[in-house]
This record gives sequence, structure tokens and C-alpha cells, in this order.
Amino acid sequence: MTKSFDNVIIGGGASGLMLAANIELDGARGIILEGSSCIGSKLLMSGGGRCNITHGGSIKDFLFAYGDKGPLLRKCLYRHSNADLMKWLEDHGVKLTDENGRIFPASMRARDILDAFHEAAERNGWQIRTGAKVSGLSNEEDHFDVTLENGETLGARNVVIATGGITYPETGSDGSMFKILKGIGAEITEPRSALAPVYIEDYPYADLAGISIKDVTATVLSSDAACICKGKAVSMTGDVLFTHDGLSGPAILNISGYAESGGKISLSYNKDLQDLPKRMQRVLQDRARGESGDIKTTVLASLLVHDDFTVRSVDSRGMVTAGGVSLEELDMHTMRMKRVDGIYVIGEAIDADGITGGYNLQMCWSTACAAADDIRKNYSV
Repeated sequence: MTKSFDNVIIGGGASGLMLAANIELDGARGIILEGSSCIGSKLLMSGGGRCNITHGGSIKDFLFAYGDKGPLLRKCLYRHSNADLMKWLEDHGVKLTDENGRIFPASMRARDILDAFHEAAERNGWQIRTGAKVSGLSNEEDHFDVTLENGETLGARNVVIATGGITYPETGSDGSMFKILKGIGAEITEPRSALAPVYIEDYPYADLAGISIKDVTATVLSSDAACICKGKAVSMTGDVLFTHDGLSGPAILNISGYAESGGKISLSYNKDLQDLPKRMQRVLQDRARGESGDIKTTVLASLLVHDDFTVRSVDSRGMVTAGGVSLEELDMHTMRMKRVDGIYVIGEAIDADGITGGYNLQMCWSTACAAADDIRKNYSV
């Protein structure tokens, strides 16, 4: 016999728990299906285990953090802001602290954030089932059938997709839900790793591993106008960290979602040579030497403003996923799919991602609350 639920949330990570924490079922049946063995695994990893849950300041200043997707996210960000998220956590016993604009639990324990959402979801009457990997989703006449890998089928009036992206498959974010959504006609922007180190072909700075340079402008330009950034330059200024085989640090992480194998990345150091670390000065001078051994001053000057590299690859284990369910598929006021009524998509599963600093977890909150509002308004809970 098929078990039926009013609401099924697929994914027991940040966005799924946030939604459940904001819907009191009041007699309706709701369940969270988590494919891995425990809920909130990636949330526990965030911020190095400290959980940078959001950013401080005005929510109006957040839009830039999501690139060209910022204006599309405006509705849900403004309605369910960082101030709302911080108040909710403090009302539920989680004290917060501000570290240069980044908001953390005062305990610096991601577990405190997870526990607050988990406990609220359970108080609201949600069942939570782990090890429940979804393998199929079909739209029936008056409900959805959610099929699990073990062959079990659950009926649902509403389905919320909160499965995250692709970069941490061991936490359940393995991208398999995107294939299932394609099967019901959803448009998916190819998911890719973001907020990730970038590896470089013929990398010249292995000896500088561990050195970080402040206020560097990093620019990515696709090698193919049909690719990610469509032939346009995307730039970010911030710290750049040299590693053994590539580039990292905030400026690189924040543009990595636009980088791709064979594409170009350029660094402008925004400094005179003498203002760089001694080791780096020597490497740059060596790179500027001509065949006779003399330093070519024009080459050296060029390296300071256009140090160009070819991207070998982007680390597949980025902090977040770029791509996902196209925003054109969604009513951004409610996060409901336009062509399949009763399916919502929230959090990292949508085709939007932010820079470092708490913006991605804020997006999870804002989209989850937008969906929760619509479910409460239109369906009995």
C-alpha cells in the first residue's frame, strides 16, 4: 500500500530543514527524505565547521553577491532577509556573532545551527527519514509518486526539491535529482563546481605555494563565446593564494564558477614590483628574462598587470554548485515550478549561487521561506 503525504521534502540539508522549520503541519502529513545516512552533513562542514550562516548589513546590498541572478532573487531575499534569519536563530536559542560582516554562531559550532532547524522541524510534526534515496518522480492525476531506490513509492500532494548540487556526493548532493527533473521536462543549467580552487596549465608558481597577495584583480574569460561566461570578462578583486598547482583565495573562489578547462584567467596585482613578497619578485623577474639573461622591463611590467594563465581544471569539490534548475522554470515569488504545479525547488538546487561570506546559506533560507509561505497559503498544513 502506498503511503501518502501532503508534503514531501526531498533533501535533508540546509534548505529542506529550513522549510520544515517554518511550516507547522497541524495534522497534515509531511516527511523529509534524506538519501544519505544523516541530515545536514554539508551544513556541518560549512565555514570549516563554524557555519557562516549569513552576512550582516542591509539585505539590499546582497544582490551583487549573486551576479546576474541577484535581481531575480530580489523578491525572496527582501521578503525573507538576513535580519529575519538572524532573529529566527536567536529566538530559537542560537546566539550569533559578527566577524567582519560574516555571521556565525557565537559558539563557532555548526552543530548549534543544525540542531535549531532539526528540532524546529520535528516540533512542527515532520517525519525525517534517512537512507531514503529518491530514484524517480512522476506526476499523476492528482498527486505525485516519489519512488525510492528500494522500490517503495510514496504519494505526495506537494514535493519540495531541496537536494543541493553536485560537489559533495557523500552528503547526498550528487546531482541525481537533476536527471529526474529533466525526465519531467524541467530545464536544467549544467551544474558545475563553484567557490573552488582553479588549477593551471604550465603553472609557474609552485615555489610560491602558501603565499597570499591582497587586493589582486582576477579576471576570467571563456575561450568559447558559447560557454559559461559567453565570451565576456568576469572580474573580482580580493586576496589570491598561490598553491602547489594553481590558484585559490577569495578572489579566485568567487569567480571559479565562470572558469573552465581551456579558458583564460588573468591576474592584475595592482602593485609595484617592490610591494610584492621577495620570493614572488624573484620568480617574476626570472619569467621576464630574455634569452641573454637580461630582465625585459616591458615583459615584467606586463606581468604585473596581465599575468595570464590557461585553466587546466576547476576543483570538482567546490563549496557550492553553479547551475541547476533554471530560474525561468520557477515563480521566484513562491519557488514553485511554472509548468508542474505542486513542485517547489529551493536552495542550491536552483541555478543561482553566491560569493563567499554567508550568501549561499542566506539564499537557502530566503528560497525555503518563500516556498513555505506558498504552501501554507495554498495547501492545508
